[in-house]
Amino acid sequence: MTDETAPVLVGIDGSDDSIRALHWAARYARTTGTRLLGLAVVPDDIASSDAADDVETSLVAEARRILEADGTVDFEIEVRNGKPAEQLSRSSAGARAVVMGSRGHGTIADLVVGSVSQHVSRHAACPVVVVREQERADATRVVVGTDGSEESRPALEWAFAYAEAAGVELRVVYGFRTSASSPATLSGYIPTTVGDEIATAEELLAEIVAPYATRHPAVAVRQDAVPVPASVALADASAEAALVVVGSRGRGAFEGMLLGSVSQRLLHRAGCSVAVVR
Repeated sequence: MTDETAPVLVGIDGSDDSIRALHWAARYARTTGTRLLGLAVVPDDIASSDAADDVETSLVAEARRILEADGTVDFEIEVRNGKPAEQLSRSSAGARAVVMGSRGHGTIADLVVGSVSQHVSRHAACPVVVVREQERADATRVVVGTDGSEESRPALEWAFAYAEAAGVELRVVYGFRTSASSPATLSGYIPTTVGDEIATAEELLAEIVAPYATRHPAVAVRQDAVPVPASVALADASAEAALVVVGSRGRGAFEGMLLGSVSQRLLHRAGCSVAVVR
């Protein structure tokens, strides 16, 4: 259970992606009535240089300007020395969520997908939101992936709660493989069992979603059982979404919701921001 008093933690490095993440985190904090904590981590080599004071001053000043312009009142900004991945992961234990840019090329160029973002996504003790530029700027829908596993349930609960707070539509996607994925289909043969497999998947998805829809009746929900691998289904759905939510790992009726596979692929390929929930 998330501590409702825990802050939204956002990584700050002075890059354009970091600024985008700061705006996202500020909106999320205001929507949920949560305090915002900005964390600028200055690497040791910069911290020990003559430029350290200027770096800290510029990062804090820019973050304050952005937050005040956004109308964010309840916030704090901390500056620490060390490795960004370690500091963000360590601080995640007391956070509602960690928000960060997908890559960083600013004053502290270290928030890069494949390094800090992936490290924090694997090791954080709370949900991690990696903010990416949307393919469709006007998109508001949230997409959440499920595979029917116990591990995917926190992602569903988080996505429903987020959609309810933000007042947006939620699309639940169940990507799975069918017998049509076999080599035989290369010859054009489609097994007659595929229709039954899709119908079964739709029934399972309805059962999975029902308890969450009951707890969050204000959320408009769309359910799609898609007969393609989860990573493909979610990447396609992300092209018309503002946020795609996945579990950190999953081993349910259909494999594929594993951090390092679906989650990691989406961090690279999604057409919108990605939330990894554990």
